[in-house]
Amino acid sequence: MTQDAWLSTEGGVVVGPQVVFAMDADGTCTISAGPGLAALGFAPGELVGQNLREVYRDDPLGSEALDAALSGRRYHGEREYLGRRLALFFEPIHDAAGVLTGAVGIATDVTEQRQAEAQARVQDRRTVELATDLSRFKALVEASPDFIAIAALDGTVEYVNPGGRKLIGMALDADVTATTISDYLTPEGLALSLEVEQPAVVRDGHFEGETTLKHQDGHAIPVAVASFLMFDITTGEPFALATVQRDISERVAADRVMADLIEQRTALLTRLVDAQDAERARIAADVHDDPVQAVAAVDLRMGLLRRRLREQAPALLSELDGLQETLAAATDRLRSLLFDLEPPDLSERGLAGALQRAVDEIYEGTEVQAHVDGSLEPDLPEAARAVAYRIAKEALVNVLKHSRAHQVQVTLTAVVGGMQLDVDDDGVGPGPAVGPSAPGHRGVSGMRDRATLAGGRCTVGDSRLGGTRVSLWLPGPEAAPTSTPGLGAGLGLTLAASRSTSLGFAQGVPGSPAPASSRPS
Repeated sequence: MTQDAWLSTEGGVVVGPQVVFAMDADGTCTISAGPGLAALGFAPGELVGQNLREVYRDDPLGSEALDAALSGRRYHGEREYLGRRLALFFEPIHDAAGVLTGAVGIATDVTEQRQAEAQARVQDRRTVELATDLSRFKALVEASPDFIAIAALDGTVEYVNPGGRKLIGMALDADVTATTISDYLTPEGLALSLEVEQPAVVRDGHFEGETTLKHQDGHAIPVAVASFLMFDITTGEPFALATVQRDISERVAADRVMADLIEQRTALLTRLVDAQDAERARIAADVHDDPVQAVAAVDLRMGLLRRRLREQAPALLSELDGLQETLAAATDRLRSLLFDLEPPDLSERGLAGALQRAVDEIYEGTEVQAHVDGSLEPDLPEAARAVAYRIAKEALVNVLKHSRAHQVQVTLTAVVGGMQLDVDDDGVGPGPAVGPSAPGHRGVSGMRDRATLAGGRCTVGDSRLGGTRVSLWLPGPEAAPTSTPGLGAGLGLTLAASRSTSLGFAQGVPGSPAPASSRPS
């Protein structure tokens, strides 16, 4: 094996098996000895008497080194030969008169040395990179306004970053190693740590949630927390607990305001629905006691008139028929008005039951096949269910009036944050129904306004049945942030948020040694 170019040389002392050789001025080998000969494929003394120029005739690098030495020049270089890396040193020999008489050389097998040096350089670079990463990570942690802390497995706190100290009102030079995890927890956070987070971190190695952090003056700071175990990269065993906690006081305050607004809106909606139902009942009573009774009386008198005309003026009976048809149509409209004004009965059968009754009455005597699926009906406030009933009933009446449908499907579903109600038909499709309502009619606009007033939304579009879909979403009680017992009054954290803790384990990892100094919270 030959090498086309010399390898870069390394500074310092070379170490490894060596070959010592000498040659006369013609290049004939006079000495060939050393433990490195075997790796090069030669026996001790095997090259003695051979002309080295001939031996390395087909090796340009070997010939170059020999020519340099036999020309009186000192030579130093490294090369690969037969899979080994050799460091070559040639020194020309002169007699007392300065005449070149030959050369001596040492070939050192530096293969393992260079490999070790390369590994050392890689390790040095990695060390520098790790130091740089550590410096950057430290700068990141030190600059963060979040509460970042590390504790030993026995619960003794080892580090709290400057931002964390500022958040809880701790002096920047305070010795945190004299504290334990429980010193940073509110009583609620301590209880939740033992009940919820400790099992979660033991089981999963990490935990995320929301809780309260204790300020030095005693007040609670609502925080979003991520706590986790730190593992030794060599053994894989946990050696510390860490936490990152972010102050969410502004969000909690906003949640509290939002909860108050939702509560106020719900109360207003309830009063509005009650007022509407009361007014509907009053109007229905007035219509029943006056127009309906008057029309019934007219119908009776027209019956008497028919008998008299049959006896005295039969030719006028056709005129009377037209009047009676007009009166019958007016009676049907009054009955429809009374049906629309009738308040829904939601107390016993719920919204699905009330809608089933409405479906039966609206499509009675028609070819429309309607079905109400309320198996997944959520629990909504009475006022919200009344709004949903009115909107769905308007959609059902519109199907009968406009869609020419044969099938109608009403579906009630509990969704995240509230209720979804869909009215689907297989009729002609929405068409202009999604636009402004005709003069004198509320139609789609009325449904949308009712939904908006209740904090929801109503849309009209294409149905999976091929016709029109009216979709209604109304918020449920869980849509509003509510205060949770155990986190302090007025914090406004959700139930899911309460299932958290503050800094790893309040009493350390189970089975770990107790901290040398543990102060009760």
